[in-house]
Amino acid sequence: MSDSKTPASIELRLWELNGVVIERYRYSSGFVEPLSKHSHDEYQFGLSFDCQGEYNYRGELHYIPTGSLSILQSGEVHAPSERRYLESPATFLMMYASSVLMQTVATELARSTSLPFFQTTYAVDQTLVNLFLHLHECLETPVSKLQQDSLLVLLLTRLIEHHAHQCPPIQLKKAKSAIQRVCAFLHEEYTTNVSLQELASLAGLSSFYLCRAFRKATGMTPHAYQIQVRIDRAKRLLMQGRAISEVAFETGFYDQSHFGSNFKRLVGVTPGQYQKGQ
Repeated sequence: MSDSKTPASIELRLWELNGVVIERYRYSSGFVEPLSKHSHDEYQFGLSFDCQGEYNYRGELHYIPTGSLSILQSGEVHAPSERRYLESPATFLMMYASSVLMQTVATELARSTSLPFFQTTYAVDQTLVNLFLHLHECLETPVSKLQQDSLLVLLLTRLIEHHAHQCPPIQLKKAKSAIQRVCAFLHEEYTTNVSLQELASLAGLSSFYLCRAFRKATGMTPHAYQIQVRIDRAKRLLMQGRAISEVAFETGFYDQSHFGSNFKRLVGVTPGQYQKGQ
């Protein structure tokens, strides 16, 4: 049995299919450093048959039964629980689908023109789980692109038709458009060393009000949101085989060390480990 202070080793594989990022993490037994609170523009889906998942999400701790598909809404802040010691090896299968893609699928299914909203944090649906597993298997074996594409469509269709609801309106009506402008700016100008006052001017709000409203709407500060956008962009560049030093510079980090520490804090592995997963 491993010592409780022994860090778990991590083996990572990743793929990209039609803009959807798919990952496989294999952990040995041991201690896993917890991730900080973060969010994604993408919806996050995960599956493990080895251990129960645990997420701090929507103000409480949620338990994800083994063998069920976890579902985390686009843009919502979350973090795995701090209890991160694995008694035995575990495999986690992950998938990240953009909010644009999910909205497009929902529209084409004539479900809604709004973002799909998932009320629960997991789905007990064997058909859905089988599609998720089959898609991962097809990425590791020589099958046709058509088969991979078809499985992805079937999976997203099943998710939205059987488990999604129409997204409820944001409560912060007064600040909604202002926050949307700030978010759009942080996505488009993610390398810019922007100040809070500059963002407040863009929003037409005071710095104090913007900070409070932004955090209430997104679950994080504008700075934390900017870091998350940069890390999401960095993951894409790393998958293209770009040098880590170049990625750090092109995503707005001070240096490679600053980039590496933030990447590990939010992703759970170093940029080098992530890149080797392809």
